[in-house]
Amino acid sequence: MNSAGPAAVAPRGTWSESALRALHHSSLKDRVVIVTGGSRGFGWFIAEELLRAGARVTLTGRNSDTLATVLDEAKRISGRGRCIAVAGDVTLPEDCARTVEETIREFGRIDVLMNNAGRSYGEFGDRMSKITPFYDVTEPQLRAIVETNLFGVFFMTRAAIPHMLERKFGKVISISTSLLNMVRPGNSVYGSSKAALETAHRCWAGELKGTGVDVNILLPGGPSDTELITPAMVPGVVGERAGGRLLPGDIIVPPAVWLCTDATNGMTGERVIARFWDVDLPPDEAFRGCLQEHVEEPSIM
Repeated sequence: MNSAGPAAVAPRGTWSESALRALHHSSLKDRVVIVTGGSRGFGWFIAEELLRAGARVTLTGRNSDTLATVLDEAKRISGRGRCIAVAGDVTLPEDCARTVEETIREFGRIDVLMNNAGRSYGEFGDRMSKITPFYDVTEPQLRAIVETNLFGVFFMTRAAIPHMLERKFGKVISISTSLLNMVRPGNSVYGSSKAALETAHRCWAGELKGTGVDVNILLPGGPSDTELITPAMVPGVVGERAGGRLLPGDIIVPPAVWLCTDATNGMTGERVIARFWDVDLPPDEAFRGCLQEHVEEPSIM
């Protein structure tokens, strides 16, 4: 159970300029953040606000053309020299290593790794919808989802961690999904990939305790209006469906940005649910309202 009550649920719609400015903590000035899957959806929403707050950002993605488009927008927001794009696939260890190397070469260090890149059923056309029995899932589909959502995060984090350990500072933040979505019938592939992701992070937080590297899980708290949910799954134009069954596409921005600041240093092994962010509270208080109650022995099944 989350400790936040219904009154804390963020309003549907885009965050106000004043609410976003409140997130611009002084520690974000020149903070270096890698955002995987940064050319669209959650990744770009988070990167955009980090750039506005003064951070330096590396965007990754598999599509170099899409990356080039958002890189132009990033330059418009923050000027030249504040953002780079690295085309690659997080499921390939060599691409992850190259992302780390290019970030350090350009910016001198890595402060935060935002593991946002993920895949779901909607990318595979009409044959796979949100409700797909496990026996209808093909091997390529299974591999694409699990290898991106789990292996990709593992490879990317493994590539960045040595640098963070050497500096005795770093933050690893990975995007997950709701508990109900993990066990929803017809969602076993995507759900299990995220359940495994969260288990790994709980282990990593323990392994890295006392090193200065924090590891946390962040999730929207419900289905959100991004490209990960295609019009075949939920009808309508992506970005304009938040008035219906979906949360706004930028719901994740406030806690994502706040997790990158020094205000959360030392907070590790936590599960942060974005939809409980209360825009009427100062960021520190709003963030605490997003924390799921911590238990020493998580329940399985």
